[in-house]
Amino acid sequence: MSQWFQHGKDDAARDISGRPLEQAALYQEGAVSQAPLTVNGQDEQPITPEQLSLGRRLLNWRTIVPLVIVLLALLIFLKQEKIDVQQTWLAIRAANPLFFAIAFVIYYLSFPLRAWRWRILLQNASLETKQKRRLPPFWRLVEIIYISWFANVLVPAKLGDLYRAYLLRQENGSSATRTFGTVLAERLLDLSILLCLCIPALMISLHERMPWQVRFGLIVTLVAVLCGIAALGLLRLLHEPIGKRIPSRLRGYYEHLQGGILGSFRHLPTLGLLTLAIWSCEALRFFFVVLALQLLQGPLLHLLAVAMLIALVEALLTVIPFTGGGVGLVEGGMIAMIALFRPNATSLALAAIVLDRTISLLSILVIGFIVFFIAFGRQTAKQSLDA
Repeated sequence: MSQWFQHGKDDAARDISGRPLEQAALYQEGAVSQAPLTVNGQDEQPITPEQLSLGRRLLNWRTIVPLVIVLLALLIFLKQEKIDVQQTWLAIRAANPLFFAIAFVIYYLSFPLRAWRWRILLQNASLETKQKRRLPPFWRLVEIIYISWFANVLVPAKLGDLYRAYLLRQENGSSATRTFGTVLAERLLDLSILLCLCIPALMISLHERMPWQVRFGLIVTLVAVLCGIAALGLLRLLHEPIGKRIPSRLRGYYEHLQGGILGSFRHLPTLGLLTLAIWSCEALRFFFVVLALQLLQGPLLHLLAVAMLIALVEALLTVIPFTGGGVGLVEGGMIAMIALFRPNATSLALAAIVLDRTISLLSILVIGFIVFFIAFGRQTAKQSLDA
């Protein structure tokens, strides 16, 4: 490890192999990842560090322009609402620190649950058996998921999902295509549970009062889930005819992708319960933020139901890959949702959003940055010792 730090002083721009620092952090090459994966007699083309470059994606106009547009629209809205910034700040300072800490801990409990679910999906897709490659330790899977969350918060288009496939391949040489299939299966599970929890309650309780941002997010999610279910059905029924129509050079990728997706749905009751537990953590996070600020009044069951609706709608809005972490879209939707249950309290609603996004966005950026470079430092030190 000391050699790695000393080298960083001599040449801060490159790692010991001569690659640029950012590429080295992504590449994480080792004995396992050096061996190319064979797909139907052909080497699977690896995902390159250039494709996943966070710096390049972050400075791309496709990232900057949507973010600027959404933030400007949000600022105009807040100005029209005549937000009392001082009142918002006083509300934040008066928040119950114990409830805020509980919200923080509950949110971070969801990451081990996500890793547990992903491990089952990977085992279902036979990444451990057919390819004869052991999966990384459980806490390494947690780390990979957290780094993928960091990437999703930083840049739009859910780049972090591709990161997961890339990082697992670097760990044990698993097929990135099949791994990405498990990520797609995971997303379909998430959206299905979200719809089961969210849409009926929203449609019945809010109906015409539903904010347009929420309605749009629900429509996008519903269409995505229906298309995903239809695609799964077609893939299972027409697996062989579809495979025959795909060019031979791409057929191996198709086999791995469909195997990763269709194979992931064994042990469905366990996967469903884990997904339900994950989204319960998301809902309880906002519930304790509500308690910390005394944002809403009423019976405990009512508070829990409203907090769940708002938290799940927040998650639905992040499905739209317009900005990293749904910045701007999420805040606008949350203000509109809170106003339905606590009108004429925009300043207090903004305080709730600031506290909630401190946990679900800002902490991911700060801690994710640290985790990203710790993982890079550990791998670079390992390479230095092996050299």
